[in-house]
Amino acid sequence: MPETLTHKAPAWLTEENVEKKLRVYFKDESLHVEQLEIKPAIGNGENYASVMTRINVEYTTKDSQVAEFATFLVKTTLADKDPASDLFSEYGIYTREMDMYKQILPHLADLVKEDIGESRKMFAGTVDVDRARNSIIFEDLSLEKYKVACRLKKLDLEHTHLVLEKLARFHASGAALAERQPGIFDKNYDRGFFNKHTRRYEHIMTSLLKALSRSLELNQDLKKRYQAKIDSLINRLMDYGERSATVNPGDFATLTHGDLWTSNVMFQYDGKGHPTNAIFIDFQFSVWNSPFIDLHYFFSTSIQEDLRLHHQPALVQFYYNNLVEALKKLRFSGHIPSLFEFQQQFRAKAFYAAFASLVFAPTMVYTGKEEASVEQIISTSEQGLRFKDSLYQSEYMQKFLLSTLPFLDQFGLLDEM
Repeated sequence: MPETLTHKAPAWLTEENVEKKLRVYFKDESLHVEQLEIKPAIGNGENYASVMTRINVEYTTKDSQVAEFATFLVKTTLADKDPASDLFSEYGIYTREMDMYKQILPHLADLVKEDIGESRKMFAGTVDVDRARNSIIFEDLSLEKYKVACRLKKLDLEHTHLVLEKLARFHASGAALAERQPGIFDKNYDRGFFNKHTRRYEHIMTSLLKALSRSLELNQDLKKRYQAKIDSLINRLMDYGERSATVNPGDFATLTHGDLWTSNVMFQYDGKGHPTNAIFIDFQFSVWNSPFIDLHYFFSTSIQEDLRLHHQPALVQFYYNNLVEALKKLRFSGHIPSLFEFQQQFRAKAFYAAFASLVFAPTMVYTGKEEASVEQIISTSEQGLRFKDSLYQSEYMQKFLLSTLPFLDQFGLLDEM
């Protein structure tokens, strides 16, 4: 995978500014940055909403005998002139993620540790939140040998169970926090990919569905069976998406991750290669919603085909058992649905799986040579059309569609609902 960034690192990321932030973080005014190395932190196609930069810092203090070294990750917004910047600002994702790291995640980590009894790390430690520059600096978890699993190979059952276990605790602690601090999620936690405030994502989503329709020309059987359905779905996508992301009376709701897929989970392993912990990163789209938007999104984008196509009810049950156990330890007093009710609610939100599978999943497995960016998706230029077509016409996606379209169609998710 090419290690090239679509966007450059921010100009303010200088030795002087990094030094100021590290003095606060380490609580040592004598700290002096001797050398700062800046590198891209992600490759092409791995992130469309922000700039991720890795900084290697060599520094000294009055107490240090020799220079010390540290590595951090810096997450910043897209440049103001980037067409995607205005789009994402309307969804409030930058201020929300800063709020998450500054205000919410520390509370959740305490609840998980003290009430649930989970000693393993839940999130990356926060070094600095700079609202003026719309930036967050985190600890670099690669130093603790955390790493992201392959987004093309997807997650096996062992990895999937670990993610669901941690997700259940994340959701349970979010529900408990809302109960203990009423109103904490009232502001800026209501704008996910589908919401009642803005439809700015509509052009992106429908442009991708149109590219999907064009790709069906490569397979006459798929074209005959599904092209008319996809073409009709283009006009209904936002309505159905908003319906699937609406919390109905009686639904269990909590703080969701909102963008839970392979590259937003990092794993730590034992000496035999078995995953021992999973932590979540990237909370730009965290919203108060049904946990099923996380489950459908995760299942549709991140787990191996056999699990996705044949084992989802069992995976929901595994998640549910962990959720109930965590809620009881947190002394949650709200309504906890039965497993039967839970499975019904999961199925009622299933259009979210159609959206995730057909619209976003292709961008997540992209490995082509075209520039991967929101601007390319929005663009109607020849280059933009070529990029969108390449998302769906790859050998990987053509194989994915062979199983995914019939899977969704059997539940009526491609028909008028």
